[in-house]
Parts: sequence; C-alpha cells; structure tokens
Amino acid sequence: MDNRPAVSENLEMVRRAFDAYNRGDLDAAVSDIASDCEYTPSGALPEVRGVYRGPEGFKEFIAWIRDEFEDARLDFNDVTDAGDRVIVSLTIRGRGRQSGAAVSWHVWHVWTIRHARFVHGQAFTGKTEALEAAGVRE
Repeated sequence: MDNRPAVSENLEMVRRAFDAYNRGDLDAAVSDIASDCEYTPSGALPEVRGVYRGPEGFKEFIAWIRDEFEDARLDFNDVTDAGDRVIVSLTIRGRGRQSGAAVSWHVWHVWTIRHARFVHGQAFTGKTEALEAAGVRE
C-alpha cells in the first residue's frame, strides 16, 4: 500500500505554506515542515548560504527575506508534481528596506514530501537544475 499523500495534497501543502508566508503568518508557513527537514537556498545571495534545519531553521530563512524587503511576497509561476517531489517556479518580490529599490528574482524550489511533511527543500536559479534535482526530464 502506498502511504504517500495524493498529488493534490502535496500541491495543496505547498500552496498553503506560500499563502501563509504572503499573509505574514510565518508559523503557519512552516507548520508542515518536518523536524529533520533540511532546506538549502540557491546560493545566489551571499547572506543566505548554508543549510537551514527544521521548521525553526526555515522560519529563520523566510524571516530574513521579510527583514530585508518591505512588502515581500512569493508569487507562484508554476507548480509541478513529480511524485514525492513538488517543483515550484516562483518570483520573490519586495522593496529593499535600505535602498528602497523594487526587486524581484525568479527561483525554483524542489520540495520532497513524505507522510504529509516537507522533509527536504532546495532552491535553484535555473529550471534545468531544478528538474534534474527532482529527477524530471523536460
């Protein structure tokens, strides 16, 4: 018997987390993250390198975005089911708190979900890298 959540449940988990972030509810945004989850950012920003562990670690990462950018939000471009992985194309938008400049950047996330919990996440700057990491071919 396959214990994985249905595809729609995985996609709904991702949408629920990102919607919570956009509402400013960081606790709800990390509520489905497993205690042993590891998230690795893309490395495009020098201030956010390394690995963030568990809900508190990921909350630290997403709080950094809110601290650096006014009106920070995550806009979905595309969400793809890849079995126990979900590939998310998104644009991060905000206005720099220090510079006042409007910024946006496009990233790809690959989230692995098991037993209705996020167990691994990684960000990529390119679609090809994200698809390869998820084991998906275009």
